[in-house]
Amino acid sequence: MDKRWSIYIDIEGFGALYDKENIILLALGDLMEGIFLIGSKCYPETPNRIFAHQTGDGFVIVSEFYSESLEIPVAISIALLRHISLRGRFAKASIAEGEFAGIEGCYPRRIQEAKETDNRVFMGRGIMTIFPVMGTALINSVAISKVSPSGSLLTICKGNSDRLPKGCIIHEIEGSEVSSIDWVHSSFPLLEQVQNKAELRKPDSSTIKTNFYKYFNLFGFNSPQLAAIIGG
Repeated sequence: MDKRWSIYIDIEGFGALYDKENIILLALGDLMEGIFLIGSKCYPETPNRIFAHQTGDGFVIVSEFYSESLEIPVAISIALLRHISLRGRFAKASIAEGEFAGIEGCYPRRIQEAKETDNRVFMGRGIMTIFPVMGTALINSVAISKVSPSGSLLTICKGNSDRLPKGCIIHEIEGSEVSSIDWVHSSFPLLEQVQNKAELRKPDSSTIKTNFYKYFNLFGFNSPQLAAIIGG
């Protein structure tokens, strides 16, 4: 089966804060580092490898193969959301499924001939950077993110709720086709394993709540759904 799970995760408030502070770039670095640590320490070999591609202030993370359970992407998403939150900045993530493959064969012949091994195409002294992969895995996870409420949430299609691990707390979003996973309080063995093996930061719910309200009071970026999750 060609279908794989995918995570689209990006930094909340990145565009609004980019020219106001350096911390938001450090948060992007936290996301990048967290993905690297999870990939290299937890899922380095086939058939469990993960593939990550940067898309501006976020990443799409894709599995190597199909999985009936969505335990792994949920564990990875929660671990990353918590890792980033300790800095006092937040991310948003959505989980979906679809195909994902290289698309370089569809590029114009001149681009293929000029492309370097690092996906750069020189234009005299200028450079074009190309994105070598694409598919519905990215499209579907971004689509879920777009229809999700604003704020630092972990969302998934309601139809996939029965594929989540035990210990995963789900909040229904009224009038929506997506559900929100409580990334602040959910707990299950694989999540603990990923956090520990990758040596990620593990703030408790009280710390996350404190950091969220500091963030809100400082910048005015509200998230009613997250406030409800953390008990605000």
